[in-house]
Amino acid sequence: MFSSPIFRRQLFFLSLLVVAIFAVRSSIIEPFRIPTRSMTPTLMMGDFLFANKFKYGFHVPFSEIFGSKPTYLSEEKSPERGDVVIFAPPEAGQESLYIKRIIGIPGDRIRFEGKKVFLNGTAVDREELQGSERDAILNHKGFDPEDRYQKDKLHIFREHLDHHTYLTLEDDNYDGIKTDSEVVIPEDQYYVLGDNRDDTRDSRVFGTIKRHSIRGKAFVIWLSYRISLTDSHWSFRADRIGRIIQ
Repeated sequence: MFSSPIFRRQLFFLSLLVVAIFAVRSSIIEPFRIPTRSMTPTLMMGDFLFANKFKYGFHVPFSEIFGSKPTYLSEEKSPERGDVVIFAPPEAGQESLYIKRIIGIPGDRIRFEGKKVFLNGTAVDREELQGSERDAILNHKGFDPEDRYQKDKLHIFREHLDHHTYLTLEDDNYDGIKTDSEVVIPEDQYYVLGDNRDDTRDSRVFGTIKRHSIRGKAFVIWLSYRISLTDSHWSFRADRIGRIIQ
């Protein structure tokens, strides 16, 4: 049977299909699951999203395997401030991918006063949400009862960076990551932060990331569910499906 012409033809087309799927994943679109709270409230644990790998230029499939820099077939485009990107972290021995938001691009100056971010000498524009608008976010299924958060200690901000508008979270129970000195972003590198500013490992810990560690730009949630840690109950979050990631 394995030597029959029909089997060999089917095996050939199956092999082509597998190669095509991995080629698309390598160069155009890649799925990603949110495993931590580091991007809450923009992204919740249990969100599944697609990353647009074509956003920053089309490269030869699998070329990133054979060198530190992929071979691009189209004009290579630079990530922008505010983009939510998936990347390989610079931390030694770290094999998993991270997802954070780009705050600084090459040449920018970043510093902090407490938890407030200053970009090129000016505080990043933001306003704190109050009342029902704040409560609607904190009562979302992403903030389950077993979570460590005390809701009366949480602050939600609407932040504006270039053409991006998004939400960030701060927790009074934590002093924040100490970063006293101003950072100037080197050429071909980027400064990233988690939207959950007190529960994330980002550039305040591991420094800037290199351009070619970036795998793609997160752009849409295609599935979302939450598993309770206390009773193993899971909840489907249909309201999150189809959300464009700002």
